[in-house]
Parts: sequence; structure tokens; C-alpha cells
Amino acid sequence: MKASPSYKTKIDINQLLEHPKACLVHDILSNTGTSVLVPSRIPIGKLLEGLDKPQKLIDTLDRMGIRNIEIEIPQEIDDEELMARLKELDPSVTVIDNEVTKNAQAVIETLFNQASLEEKFNIPVDVINDISNGISSEIMKTSQIVLSMVRGDLDSYTKDHALNVSMLAGYIAKKLADAQKTTEAMIDKAVQAGLLFDIGKTAIPKDILYKEGRLDSQETVIMRNHVNESVSICKASGIRDTDVLEGIATHHERYDGSGYDRGLVGTQIPLLGRILAVADTFDAMTSSRVYKSAVSSKISFNFIMSANETEFDPDICKIFIAGMGIYPPGTIVQLSDGRVATVAAMNTGNLLQPKVALKEGDSQRVIDLAAEKLFIRSAMDSD
Repeated sequence: MKASPSYKTKIDINQLLEHPKACLVHDILSNTGTSVLVPSRIPIGKLLEGLDKPQKLIDTLDRMGIRNIEIEIPQEIDDEELMARLKELDPSVTVIDNEVTKNAQAVIETLFNQASLEEKFNIPVDVINDISNGISSEIMKTSQIVLSMVRGDLDSYTKDHALNVSMLAGYIAKKLADAQKTTEAMIDKAVQAGLLFDIGKTAIPKDILYKEGRLDSQETVIMRNHVNESVSICKASGIRDTDVLEGIATHHERYDGSGYDRGLVGTQIPLLGRILAVADTFDAMTSSRVYKSAVSSKISFNFIMSANETEFDPDICKIFIAGMGIYPPGTIVQLSDGRVATVAAMNTGNLLQPKVALKEGDSQRVIDLAAEKLFIRSAMDSD
């Protein structure tokens, strides 16, 4: 799963010591508001290390008239244990083979590093074909694509983003092929376009690419040119597939004509461009970058669905729902019995009752909500 999610909740201050890994959502200021008495974003267990008696924290809050406090609780998910529990419950759950993912990461790392060093760089097309074929073959067997997506850090974002987008784009293409809205040949094209669509960012100055603040108008023009740079690098390397090249060239076009560079509208945008727009947005929103924090899968999913028919192709949005579920893996939910769980995998044909992971001490258990006759009361992800 891409990230360890968290959720916010209000508790009685006397329950604070029961959550050593949680953080306060807001700083607790002095009565004058000039100093921070209890800082936020630091695990409560760490705060207590500086006190001779943990109860002092509770007493301080009580003296200030604070009876309830908002905290953010991490839902730490062990991916390997999660997959083991899922397999026990449902052997049909499949993800992309870890070795295929590692090989793809190594290739992408080499591509982006060499492209950054060389003024002219020829992508080894045969290597890209091998990697994309391997990912495509795995996608044909994969039932849960979000569980296959890799966790990245700030330094590896662009490269990990390329891998995640390739897998997600290929999965969307697979679902479109299943619905007879495209051919299976488009799956491999989607994977290849995803691997290469951002290669042009290697030509963007680092101070612009990693700028923390908003880009000015001139910087925006330079940044947007990464699309043309990607196409140029691919063409110079001998990539001739028109679908792949057009998909890369149009991945920032938007269904309502608000995108760039051509301002295309609706189905004027090639199918791969429309697929990449959704895949790129979903992974970008759920990834941390120097200028933004990651949001949850659920919040990203909600944004894409709210932009149905404006920014994104409605047919692809429908396919996206069918392939991801209304509650994508990683979404923190409150169940009808009051317990808090993390969505582990969707149930095909039953989008409202997925399989969820429950924390039980230091281990986790996976249950099928349909089998347990439970339902989701609400999504609790932090925004």
C-alpha cells in the first residue's frame, strides 16, 4: 500500500496516554497566545519523555479548561502481513509481483539519472519494451492495483511516480478492455506511456522542478514544456508508436478544454491521454512532494470523481470506480459497530462492503464486511 494513513478524532484528555503514537492536531498555546505549551505533530509518547510524570500533561490541559482534544492517530499497516491475512481470507487477491516492480524501479532509476546527465539521451527501447511487457503481464493477473503501488520519498518522487502511473494506467486500460471499450493491445501501450510520460522533467532546471512555493508565470511555461521534452526524447530514442507518443503529448489536456498544450476537448484527446490524466492525478495527490503533503486515497478518489465530465473523461471515471472501489485501499473507515479499520481490498461486485484490516494489538486481522454483515458508517481519513 502506498502510505500508512491516519485519521483525526476528538478524545477526552484522560485518554491521551492511551495513544503514545498519536499527535495533537493543533499546538496548545499559553493563555496569552505568545508561546507553545504543548506542540502538535510530535508523538505524544515523545512529549511524555521530557516529563518526570506523564500525568503532568493531563493536569496542564485540565488547568487550562481543556477537557477534549483533537488528535491524529496513525493506522500503521504492515504490507507483508496485510497480504498474508488477505490471502488467508481470499486466495484470489493478487498484486503485481515484487520482483517485476523492483526491476522496473531499477530501470527507471537508470533512465532518469542518465537523462539528467546527458544532453542527448537515447532510451533503450528494447529494455523499455521488456519492462512494460512484464508489467502488462502482471496487470492481467492483478486484482488490487493500489496494493501494488510503491511508496516513494521526496528524492525519488519523479521516478516512483512514473512506475505508479504506468501500473495504474495499464490497470485502467485493462478494465476498459474488459468492458470492450478498447483492445488488450492498449494495456501495454498505457504501461509504456506511463513509464515515459514525465521523462522530459529531466530537462527542467532543478530549482523549478523542486521549488517549494508557487511557480511564477515564466517558471510555469518552463515546467509545462516537460511534455514536449518527453515527446522529443522518446522520438529521438526511436519510439514510434503513435498511441504512446500522443498519450504522452496530451496527458495534461483536460476533458473540458482547460488543459495544455493544445486545449483539446472531450474525445479530441486521445484515449491514452485521458487515461494518463486520471492515473497521473491520483498518484500525484497521494504522494508527498516538497511543496505539498500527500492526501489519502479516498480524498484523491473523491476529487477525480467530482471532476467527472470537467477535467476527466466520465467513461474512464466509471471504470475507475469499478476498478478501485468507492473506498480505495488505504481508506480509514468507521464501521457500523463503531470500530475503526483500514480498507484492504475491494470486493468485486460489492463496492460498499470491502475487505478491511483491523488492528489488534501489534498484529492485524482482515475481515470481509459482507460476510460479517457490517457496513461502513463513514470515511475518517485526515485531509
